[in-house]
Amino acid sequence: MKRFAFLSTLVFAASLSLVLLTAFAQGVTPSWAYFTEVTPAATAPGIYDLSIPLDVLDKSRPDLADLRLLDAQGKEVPYGLRIRNEIDDRQEVGGSLFNQVNVGSAAEVSVDLGEDPGEHNEVEIETSGTNFRRRVTVEGGDSGKDWKILENGAVLFDFESQNKTVQSDRVSYPVSRYRYLRVRVFADELTDKQPPLITNVSAVRVVKATGELATWNVNLPSHQLLRSQGVPSSAWNIDLGAQVPCDRLILHIDDASFSRTFQVEAGDDPQNVRLVASGELTRRVGEARQPTVIAFDQEEHVRRLRLLISDYSNPILTISQIDAAAPARQMVFELKETPAQPVHLFFGNPNVTAPHYDFEKELPAKLAKTPVRLGVKPASNNPEYKPEPLPLTERVPWAIYIVLAISSIALGLILFRLARSAVPVDDHADDADATRV
Repeated sequence: MKRFAFLSTLVFAASLSLVLLTAFAQGVTPSWAYFTEVTPAATAPGIYDLSIPLDVLDKSRPDLADLRLLDAQGKEVPYGLRIRNEIDDRQEVGGSLFNQVNVGSAAEVSVDLGEDPGEHNEVEIETSGTNFRRRVTVEGGDSGKDWKILENGAVLFDFESQNKTVQSDRVSYPVSRYRYLRVRVFADELTDKQPPLITNVSAVRVVKATGELATWNVNLPSHQLLRSQGVPSSAWNIDLGAQVPCDRLILHIDDASFSRTFQVEAGDDPQNVRLVASGELTRRVGEARQPTVIAFDQEEHVRRLRLLISDYSNPILTISQIDAAAPARQMVFELKETPAQPVHLFFGNPNVTAPHYDFEKELPAKLAKTPVRLGVKPASNNPEYKPEPLPLTERVPWAIYIVLAISSIALGLILFRLARSAVPVDDHADDADATRV
């Protein structure tokens, strides 16, 4: 039994060694390869922001989860990240009309948006007639009886002149979650002889945000002559300078007029090239020579692009400059007290987990006031950076075979011990039984 216990302990130790080796191989060393200094120094408490530059985007993780903002004492500064896309989104909430009446010189109708309408901040109001200017009041409530004014003094208008119509049928108000709305439209004192007829009211959730583009100039490559899809074409192999987000190219074309089909391909691996944009480049005679923008179907995180233009029998387009652009990555942070200077931004740790700061969830409220914009110096190597050591299984590859060999020997000894300890058959008892018979 002692030998059995010893062998069991040996197997357990070997198995534990395997577990420890695996755990060590999956361990993470929290170290950052690069850093940059935030400038100018933030000298007072407040909300600040910075636009993440290309060299940081190139050396960070694509999701930017490895960014860390630290003051000179090593104190971590929470931040929130925003991708500055331009947003203009409208989602209709719907609803049913009821209590449609006239109150003096105004038409009034109530709207039930349903039990859980979500947020809404605009109504579209359809009324009868043309050539009018009508004052509007919008109220909200949870019961359909008690009302609070959401907007008082908005105007609907409709004018026709020289076969052109100018109109406005939308009224905005602060974001609300009220189930019921009450809309009152007053008659135009000059054109309406009676209250107007309200034919429909729709609540809408409108989300608008001004975007910010990060734009940079790329080295203009020499064009290549080739045939694409059987026609003479020209191609430009574009190096963005870093592996960064990009969702458009901006071409500065010197030609006075042109009409050419094009396509843009992306892919750092020549074996994995994908089409990201296609269409037609056009400019009419006499039009201003504005830059031509090629917008991609979706944002790409890539370093190399290929612009292919079908020339047919036309001269090659004269492209004097190519710019690349993408929505800016904005880092917003709050300094509740003047930090120890300088403040550094660390990046370049592919294995660190995302920080998930509470500050990021509070970001919309924090942005009620425009942040103070800061910049950063060029990225530098972190002098204290220590590369993560290779897993022990890679540094000592023969160790795994030793552990497996010990486990196999121990298991074999256990099986042998079990076989030896089995109870033998009593042959003498069988002979005695045979004699009695």
